Amino acid sequence: MILVIEDDPTINALLCGILNKSGYEVDSCSNGLTGLNMALGKDYKMILMDLMLPVKSGEEVLRALREVKKTPVIVLSAKSDVHNRIELLRLGADDFICKPFDIDEVILRLEAVLRRVE
Repeated sequence: MILVIEDDPTINALLCGILNKSGYEVDSCSNGLTGLNMALGKDYKMILMDLMLPVKSGEEVLRALREVKKTPVIVLSAKSDVHNRIELLRLGADDFICKPFDIDEVILRLEAVLRRVE
């Protein structure tokens, strides 16, 4: 089961649709607080998460999640400067994909992270 935390409904639906088509079960939500609660309440294989989320930012979600769990997290964000990517990796992100993204790249990176952790 994969959790998608993305506030843009078009991107959220696109990610969920492609992941379902690729054989993954998916839960999704559109704000950081709900995403954090879902991530803490269930054992997901992977979390795909935006940074600029309402209620709780992606950075806040990642920081709180890493205090409790090691669930792999791939961040998808338009905040693509090197400083942001480095800080997210230090916080515990497993990968970073810049928006706009290629959906095939998202699936391949997801599979690569899953291979490393399983």
